[in-house]
Amino acid sequence: MAKISPFRAIHPNPFYADQLVFTKPQAESVAGNTTLPGALPPLKTLLETGARQRPETPEGQAMAYEDINATLAHLLESERLWLDRTPCIYVYEVTHPAYTQTGIWAMTALDDAIKTHELTFQESVRRLKNYREHTGLEGSPILLTYPPEPVIANIITEAKQRYPDVRFESSAGIHQLWKIAQPELIERLVNAFANVSDVYLADGHHRKRSAELLLAEQISNNKPAYDTISALYMSTAELKIRQYNRVVIPEQPVSKEWLFRQLLPNFYMQESFNNKPVQPAEERRMGMYMDGIWLNLTAKPKTYVSDNNATTLDVSILQDYILAPLFNIRDPRTDQRLRHTGGEKAKAEMEALIQAHPYAIGFTLCPLTVDQLTRAADAGINLPPKSTWIDPKVPYGLILYQHETI
Repeated sequence: MAKISPFRAIHPNPFYADQLVFTKPQAESVAGNTTLPGALPPLKTLLETGARQRPETPEGQAMAYEDINATLAHLLESERLWLDRTPCIYVYEVTHPAYTQTGIWAMTALDDAIKTHELTFQESVRRLKNYREHTGLEGSPILLTYPPEPVIANIITEAKQRYPDVRFESSAGIHQLWKIAQPELIERLVNAFANVSDVYLADGHHRKRSAELLLAEQISNNKPAYDTISALYMSTAELKIRQYNRVVIPEQPVSKEWLFRQLLPNFYMQESFNNKPVQPAEERRMGMYMDGIWLNLTAKPKTYVSDNNATTLDVSILQDYILAPLFNIRDPRTDQRLRHTGGEKAKAEMEALIQAHPYAIGFTLCPLTVDQLTRAADAGINLPPKSTWIDPKVPYGLILYQHETI
């Protein structure tokens, strides 16, 4: 079951939305037209960048959080940002060039029985926890998925008959929001989600884990507890999963002959025709790039025949048969020799890493299916970090929420 609740959302004044809303998931992106006189930086810069300053000292962090809270207060007072007067639940829709995705945006209880599938980076969790504790801010929701449910689907369809309350268009797509403010309709939604049998965490493992740790600490210290988290619910029929590839940057050059000998017992190997980059479309197949050559790797049956065959996935085969034994990358959460590239920029990011590190070795993987993700979660299996790149990636600042501290 899922315990959802309405919330008072903070969202940009439409006049400033094209400047404030962070339009792309990659950290190097810049939102809006900031070349105009008096243009504002995106909210992600205004409300997060200060907390990432290095070196990280207690004094520096305290000043950064103070600045962030003051900036948020100023944006609200100057009406660059608006705060909803009454708690609402939102229907959210994003239209990409080739498809549309729709879901429900609400607060969800942190004590819900949400099934996870992915390990986290400890350092990322620590930083997110500190940020949440000192600002109470949530700029993006976690992404939850559930089996399609007719009542929820009908409420979404009904809401979309109206003109959207918020509409924002960017290079990444068209984003629309419909407020659900009627108490009786909110109650129907809350009851419908309470009857959902299984809920899975699709994206946002670091945010959820940091929120859980902070909640436990707040309760232990008798402080105001942030016991909910901003969440976008999409049915499993709405999700899109893209590839998430790996690049190994060894400390010393690796002999191609040695690596091939190590791979042969567990993989069939074949050079790519015309040296075409390999992006697998079938499970148990991988691409490998080394010394200017692309190869197809096919896992031999012994690498995945086990009692848990249904959830022995390619990311685990790569970790267990290549990264750990051949490169001594035992903990992909902390090893600096391992990089990840995913989503629409996966290929370009991999090429940039390989160009910057001539001895780098790239591995491309077939994207997980939604069914594989849910089966892994049902089995209680934690996949290596960055195993999935899941759409949608909601623009930072489309809706924000700030937990009350009193």
